[in-house]
Amino acid sequence: MRSVAQLDILGDTPLARRMMAGSVALLAVGFVGAFFLVVADGWGTDVGAWFAVSVVATVVALPVHELVHAAAFLLLGRGRVHVRFGYQTGMLYTRAEGEPLSRGRFLVVLLAPAVVVTAALAVAGKLLAGPALAWALAWAHLSGCAGDLAMVGGIARTSGCTHVRDTDMGVELLADDDGGDA
Repeated sequence: MRSVAQLDILGDTPLARRMMAGSVALLAVGFVGAFFLVVADGWGTDVGAWFAVSVVATVVALPVHELVHAAAFLLLGRGRVHVRFGYQTGMLYTRAEGEPLSRGRFLVVLLAPAVVVTAALAVAGKLLAGPALAWALAWAHLSGCAGDLAMVGGIARTSGCTHVRDTDMGVELLADDDGGDA
């Protein structure tokens, strides 16, 4: 396999700016939507409880997000990856050392928390206080998925990429010129 590109999530300033802009945009959509839902439907509970649940759910979602990445790595890596966790530059991360994953499998690993954790937060918010909290929790989590979503975009835009290897700084995009599956 040959390397076709690197996505340096920590050191690539334009990529970091796109991630930050995406995160702010997603958070803004969440704020505006929650505002309109509160106006239309009310808080669904005491305002203090609403905000307390928001904070607790957001904090709990951070490590759960990384655990979902880890589970996806272990499942889709078919025993050929070793997962480790860390914290750097204000971000929790999950890293898989070992063999690269096929492009499709790696995209699933990146998107799994955005789907699973966001859905769980939306359901919890709806059950605890109604649609405004469900919306707010879902969009707050999605705004935290900006790095994952930026990597998905970068991988999807890179022609010739058939496999992806996790690295200390992001991911390495690889081309399998032999057509084999890793």
